Amino acid sequence: MDHFVPQDLNIPPDGSPLDPETQQRVKAFRRQLGAQGWLAPTWQKVYGGGGLSPAFARIIEEEMRRLVLPSMGDNTRWIPAVMTWGTDEQKLRYVPCALRGETITWQAFNEPGSGSDLASIRTQAVADGNDYLISGDKAFITGRFDPDYLWTLAVTDPDRPPRLNLGLFMVDASLPGISIKTQRLLAGSERRVSLENVRVPADCLVGLPYQGWEIAQTILEEERGGHGFRTEEDGTVSSVLEYLRQERGSP
Repeated sequence: MDHFVPQDLNIPPDGSPLDPETQQRVKAFRRQLGAQGWLAPTWQKVYGGGGLSPAFARIIEEEMRRLVLPSMGDNTRWIPAVMTWGTDEQKLRYVPCALRGETITWQAFNEPGSGSDLASIRTQAVADGNDYLISGDKAFITGRFDPDYLWTLAVTDPDRPPRLNLGLFMVDASLPGISIKTQRLLAGSERRVSLENVRVPADCLVGLPYQGWEIAQTILEEERGGHGFRTEEDGTVSSVLEYLRQERGSP
């Protein structure tokens, strides 16, 4: 265990993003946990889970819960939505890598001028052959890790009524036209995403082009008390590191 457990991590106490070196070190250990299925113990192995019994999962969750952990900033509330609305191919493309701890996904719903009013967002997704061109700005994201994917809400038809004109896309964060900035606040920081004519394949649209509002509401309902695949938003690798240090008797 000692040969892959990172030591002396630089974790800002205010929740600010981790520096690149710390991100890589913690991600490596997170992948070790995911490879054993411990990030999603009861999920099927085909989707990156552990295939373990509920009793075994409770033991893992109890051990995680009793530890003091800062949030890693990963968003997993999209997973039940993809499992419900996504195609079989999309489920296998996005879910296993997330449950194995290999990818980080940000929820990019809110915008600088719209706040929590999703019906007023301005990000546009314009159909262009077999692709969509997405342009707009997203804000109010608090992620410690840089993203691999952006779970993005966008207007797919500006001529349709509000709420009936939205689509949800899983956007590869490495695509050309995406820029991410960190805005320092009095406590912590906020991440902002700018998308400028980002060409996204049409098969990254989850659900129908106008189902975004319905899908988003199921996710937001879960945030307000529903049950996701992980019961503790702070059940993260940092706690495991502290646990291992205590078990080893190291400072």
